[in-house]
Amino acid sequence: MARSGSIGRARDALRSRDFRKLLGLRLCSQTGDGLFQAALVASVVFSPAQRSTASGLFRTTLIVALPFSLIGPFTGVFIDRWARRRILMFAPVLRALFAALILADPRRAPFAFYAGALIVLSVNRFHLATAQAVVPRLVPPEDLLMANSLATVGGTLALLTGVFAGGKIADAYGGGAIVTGAIALWLLTSFVAGRIRSDLTPEAIPEDPGLLRHQVKRVAVEFMDGARTLARTPGAIGPITSISVDQFAQGILLTLSLVVFRERFKEGVGSYSNLIAAGGAGVLLGIGTIGWLEERFARTRIVAGSFVLGGVALGVAALHVTGPTVLFVSFMVGLTFAWKKIPIDTMVQESVRDGFRGRVFSVYDVAYNGARILAAGLAVVLIPWLNVGGTMAVTALALLAWAPVLPRWLRTRS
Repeated sequence: MARSGSIGRARDALRSRDFRKLLGLRLCSQTGDGLFQAALVASVVFSPAQRSTASGLFRTTLIVALPFSLIGPFTGVFIDRWARRRILMFAPVLRALFAALILADPRRAPFAFYAGALIVLSVNRFHLATAQAVVPRLVPPEDLLMANSLATVGGTLALLTGVFAGGKIADAYGGGAIVTGAIALWLLTSFVAGRIRSDLTPEAIPEDPGLLRHQVKRVAVEFMDGARTLARTPGAIGPITSISVDQFAQGILLTLSLVVFRERFKEGVGSYSNLIAAGGAGVLLGIGTIGWLEERFARTRIVAGSFVLGGVALGVAALHVTGPTVLFVSFMVGLTFAWKKIPIDTMVQESVRDGFRGRVFSVYDVAYNGARILAAGLAVVLIPWLNVGGTMAVTALALLAWAPVLPRWLRTRS
């Protein structure tokens, strides 16, 4: 009998032994992902040979975001055709084999370093998408929503934990220690995947050998179709643009924060861990309180208010840039991000017909990740020109100026 309440529903979902294994697999895998990201930051941003913090973070952002933007839309085509159990078992092993390449000096052996990073992150995209795709095979339909929530929230917490721990370990023992930890966790992930007993084989689809090639081409065509659909849907353009503006501001803020900690206070990669922890705490609080807000305010008002709150916090910090004020802003940006992202996702879903949502959300993902890449690149130019406080103040004004845009956009096009 299904239980009521979040705790009861979570217990129902966790009754499935194989889902518990899948959840454990995600926790191990994404903790390793966090360690790996910390190793990337340590090598590219905090290396003694890296003179510009901003340009180092731009390269790191590019490495992390590219697999999600370029490979993400194509993952489903292969996941629906390849043996999913093998993907869950062998993708972590493949990552473990290539992970050590990032211990190479990115200046002296750039090909080995960046090839290793891109391979690990690209394979990880397939692994995470496969882990999400098999959830319906492991729990009954009435437990699916809670199972997805547990997997997503648990995976996010594991990633943040890995980044936080990785930064601290890197400061104490160097990058080799955290890469070794990531490799060990990925091998454990493969072992856990092999113990899942449920049938994960995709439903057989009769097709000719050339159909896979046509399906890959079709993904590209449908991506463009999603862009055209989005252009004809004002109710989705405004929200997606708004969250892209937020990601742009977050990208600049992260660069500013690392410049402050590395160049002004001479701190190590552990300061990156502190930033991620502060932002992650804000996101978790935002996720926990957004339901309460949505019961009392319209979604557009929540988003507008979040832009105002984030802009004010950033503007106040610009007057007195210190370690604690930067961490406070990171917390506030995380909090207001959750208050924007969840209502915006819902607005986009409601604005787009069901048959086009997948295509539109593929475009959404590219815009979302692209905004952070652009922000990291622009910060390389802005920070030397405006200095840290000036760049922070300009970003704050941009957030405040955007606050009324989404409500007005939707009102005039409704």
